[in-house]
Amino acid sequence: MIALLDISHYKKMRWKNGEGYTLEIARSAGESLNDFEWRISMADVKSAGEFSKFHGMQRFLTVLEGQGISLHIDDDFKYLHTLQTVSFNGESVVYCELLAGQIRDFNLIYDPKKISAQYQWIFTQDTFKIPVSSDFIFVFNQSVKPLEIMIDEKIFYLQHQNCLKIEHENLAKMMILNPQFSTQACLIQLSKI
Repeated sequence: MIALLDISHYKKMRWKNGEGYTLEIARSAGESLNDFEWRISMADVKSAGEFSKFHGMQRFLTVLEGQGISLHIDDDFKYLHTLQTVSFNGESVVYCELLAGQIRDFNLIYDPKKISAQYQWIFTQDTFKIPVSSDFIFVFNQSVKPLEIMIDEKIFYLQHQNCLKIEHENLAKMMILNPQFSTQACLIQLSKI
C-alpha cells in the first residue's frame, strides 16, 4: 500500500503535558498517547518548557523551521539549528529553550523493544535510490518544491511537509528524483522486531 499523507489531514492533538499541540502524521495504532508502537509528528514550540515523557520509548527530533532550540536532556545540553537532529530516551527529563523565537520540529517516537527504526535526512541534488526492505517506509518532504518519487515505474509528487507512506509489498526499489533542486527529505524505515 502506498499513501500520500497531506498536511491538511494531519491530526491536531494536545501534547501529553497539555502545553501545546502536535500535528500527528502517522502512528502504528490506537488513539491515546500511551497506546502506540511508533508515531510520526510535527509540533510548533512557542515557548520554553518541559517535554512530555514517553516511558519505554526512543525519540528522534529535528528542527524544521525557526532559529533553533537548546535542549537540556538529563545532564546533557544540545543546541539544534534548522535541520539538525537529536536522539534521546523518551523517559529523559528534557527542558527546551528557544534560541530566537518559535520553531517547528519533526518527531519520531518508537518502542525499541518492538520496532527497529532507521531515521535519516537526505540532502542531495542527485537521484537517490533506496532499497525497500522495511515493513513501513515514510518519506517526509521539507523541500519547498515538490519532491518527485518513483516507485516501480509509478511517480508520486510530494508537496512541502507532506509525507509518503509505503507498506512493504515486495516492491523492487524506490527512487527519489530531483535533478533541478536540492532535496531536504527525511527517510524513516520501521520494521517489527
